[in-house]
Amino acid sequence: MNWTELRDLLTRSPTPAVVGLHTSIQPRRDNGRGWPPASVVRTSTRFAYRPPHDWFLDHGNGDISLDVREPDEGPRAEDATRGLEFGAEFPWDLAPEPARLISPVPGSALTEATSQGDPAAVRHDGRDAWAVTLTTPSVPHPLHVVVDARTGILLAAEIEEAGYREALSELESPGELPDSRVQWSDAVAEAEEVHQRRRDELAAHYREETLPLPAFWPGGRDHFEPHVFDGDLATGVLAIDLYNDGAPQETPAMAVLIRQQLGSAPFEPGWVADPEAFVHRWQDGNWQWTLALWGQPLSPEQLERVTGSMPEN
Repeated sequence: MNWTELRDLLTRSPTPAVVGLHTSIQPRRDNGRGWPPASVVRTSTRFAYRPPHDWFLDHGNGDISLDVREPDEGPRAEDATRGLEFGAEFPWDLAPEPARLISPVPGSALTEATSQGDPAAVRHDGRDAWAVTLTTPSVPHPLHVVVDARTGILLAAEIEEAGYREALSELESPGELPDSRVQWSDAVAEAEEVHQRRRDELAAHYREETLPLPAFWPGGRDHFEPHVFDGDLATGVLAIDLYNDGAPQETPAMAVLIRQQLGSAPFEPGWVADPEAFVHRWQDGNWQWTLALWGQPLSPEQLERVTGSMPEN
């Protein structure tokens, strides 16, 4: 097997119906001078895909999305770019998703690539596969890919120097997926209702409670409109949108403050999981805190003043 033959497998094999788990790792943006300190965004999505265009995605925490088309609906413009692509602002300006690895269109990163050696036979999550390291015009570092030997699906893509990786695991190919796997169902609706009910109870609770907000904020707190949008009363998890209406220049345009129990895996709802958001983290004696900012991070001095002005818990 050489790279030309493997690329043919990628581009010519019919994409099967498949269900499984998609995971990704991306580094967070800094200010170009190593601030905030390095951290990563991790995502995990369970999916069901029915060719050519039907997707069911479960992002966790009650966050479900569907993309299902009528049989007579043709391709859309975005279908041509759903394969593995890397933009000018990589590794931040892409949204990892299973469609990047499971796609009839492999993307220019692969079609324009040359190999640094012949593919090697490997096993990936119990599947026979081919691994190869590529040079591609899309990125300045080697691209390592793993391709399923039978279906031609990309099982993994990684650029070690950039701290980027996407992978598929727990794959099953059931032949054909019934409509029930890619449609809204009573179980999905119930999960969404439970999630929304928890949010509503949380918002109602904190209408009667004082929110844990910093007394200091760059540019002043006059434009603050704090709004609780997610969390859990049982564990104390709390996500507060610090909406900055009319924020002064040279201050963050948007901010979210998140409180969690010590030792918890990062809770990053909504745009907090965007690697282009700047994120500061700290702990006190009772909680771990995340402050996600859009536009620019706080300076070390501003961050010290913000954390020092937090109320005692």
